[in-house]
Amino acid sequence: MLPNPQSREVTLEDYFKVIKKRHKIIAAFLIIIPLAVAILVFAVKPVYRATVSVLIEKSPPKVTQFEEVYQTPYGDTLQYYQTQYKILSSRALTERVFEELRLIKDKDFKDARDPIRKLYDSISIEPVRNSQIVMVHVDDTDPLRASSIANAFAKEYIKQDIETRNLATKQAAGWLESQLVDIKKRMEESEKELSKYIQQNRIVTVPDVERKTETLLESLKQDKSNVETALAEALKRYKEKHPKIIALRAQAENINAKIEKETENLLNLQLKMAQYNMLKKETESSQQLYTSILSRAKETDVSEKIEASRIRVIDPAKVPDIPFRPKKLRDILLSIFVALMAGVGAAFFLEYLDSTIRTAEDVRVYVNLPFLGYISTIGKDIKTEIDKDLLCYKDPKCAISEAYRVIRTSILFASPEDKPLKNILVTSSLPKEGKTFTATNIATIFSQLNEKVILIDLDMRRGRLANVFNVEQKAGISDFLAGKAELKDIIKKSFVGNLSIISSGTIPPNPSELLHSGKVALLFEELKARFDRIIIDAPPILSVADSSLLANIVDGVIMVIKGASSHLNAITQTKGKIIEAKGRIIRSEERRV
Repeated sequence: MLPNPQSREVTLEDYFKVIKKRHKIIAAFLIIIPLAVAILVFAVKPVYRATVSVLIEKSPPKVTQFEEVYQTPYGDTLQYYQTQYKILSSRALTERVFEELRLIKDKDFKDARDPIRKLYDSISIEPVRNSQIVMVHVDDTDPLRASSIANAFAKEYIKQDIETRNLATKQAAGWLESQLVDIKKRMEESEKELSKYIQQNRIVTVPDVERKTETLLESLKQDKSNVETALAEALKRYKEKHPKIIALRAQAENINAKIEKETENLLNLQLKMAQYNMLKKETESSQQLYTSILSRAKETDVSEKIEASRIRVIDPAKVPDIPFRPKKLRDILLSIFVALMAGVGAAFFLEYLDSTIRTAEDVRVYVNLPFLGYISTIGKDIKTEIDKDLLCYKDPKCAISEAYRVIRTSILFASPEDKPLKNILVTSSLPKEGKTFTATNIATIFSQLNEKVILIDLDMRRGRLANVFNVEQKAGISDFLAGKAELKDIIKKSFVGNLSIISSGTIPPNPSELLHSGKVALLFEELKARFDRIIIDAPPILSVADSSLLANIVDGVIMVIKGASSHLNAITQTKGKIIEAKGRIIRSEERRV
């Protein structure tokens, strides 16, 4: 476990410790993942990539002046190119390429469940940013076939664009031809009406006739004015019935009649001119429309025959000479990096999940208890449990014996001068954590100091000391507490010098009730008078309540923690129960100078 940030700051050294502790997991990742990737990249069939670059212009080449026949229907540039990308990646275009190359005869495609889909999946489109160029990639296990498909794809895309443009041109040409017939018919009819009107009204040079009529009218009006002046002069000299007066009046009447006649003629002429101009304008309009439509129809016919496209190939696809994938060296190096990251990640993840106590620092940091000593794993040459429990007796010079001597020294340093640690309780959180192993070897180590030591098996449910020291199980501590045996009957000498044993005795139905009796405290007081050190092998605290009952009547408690096995939560609960029972956990720093 990494240290709790509340207890101290996590350092780089802590992380290196985790990596060192979990190095086997990291090594496993570094071996398995790159090896699997290496096998895969060397076993898989290489894939080659051929690429053709295509330029897509928004507007087609202007080969005629009739630009309205085929215009791009997309006003927005982004929308237009997005549409083209969809066309490029369409299944319909893929089918055209498939048919053009006759890939149905190719064995790789013939055996495929969906040949078109196989070809479709091998093609990818990559627009070049901030340009009108699109890269068309084709991935295939055959490099020659890859380049052929890429070039065919560009060719069919251009061909499809031309066909689409020509289709629009044909539709426009058909519409224009249908309009020409009606326009020509209307033009001919208007020409006929104009000609007929000219013939009926005998119109030759209409402007000259109109000008002569107006000139004659002006002349008649002048004559009328002259006659009226002469008549006024004559009336000053002559009477009404004078011949000259009568002649002037007759002349004036004749002129007025001519003026009325010419005015009527002019009005009629103007009416004819209005009708004439209307017919003439209609005829000219029909002629102009016919000429325009005929010109555009001819331009459309020319445009239809010119194969121009907005799309052209910039770089045709070449036959690739190196595989696109797998890139063996890159993939293997990448797999090593990924394996390293995964291994380190797995190491820290397991460390995060691991709540077991492993080191002396874990004991100090997480449990907040002093560390009395560390006992290493026993070698495989010692197989039986009894040999393990008697290791300090049978091999006093081994490393484990030395480790127990260190623990003995820590206990001695932790003994106050006014209240020495004479009776020591050895317990653990759960079974099989090395409690009995520690109790027997500590008792043995103390006996080697020529101290009179007694080892008591207070695990009255599953006591093992009788078997370890080969003493009689009956007449043990349970029998004494139940009043069935005397103290002298339950103390047995062992084959270890200076070490006596009290076995657990007959298994009672109520061990906890026996420990509640006042006999336990009296027993410890009497044994203190006889022995220099009392070591008590007590049951696990979290399994039964026996050890909690004993914790407050002993001088000190040793809590056994099995490295990489005992969980922090269980150890914390054990510590809490000992403290609740007002027990004293032995601390080596309590030595007084």
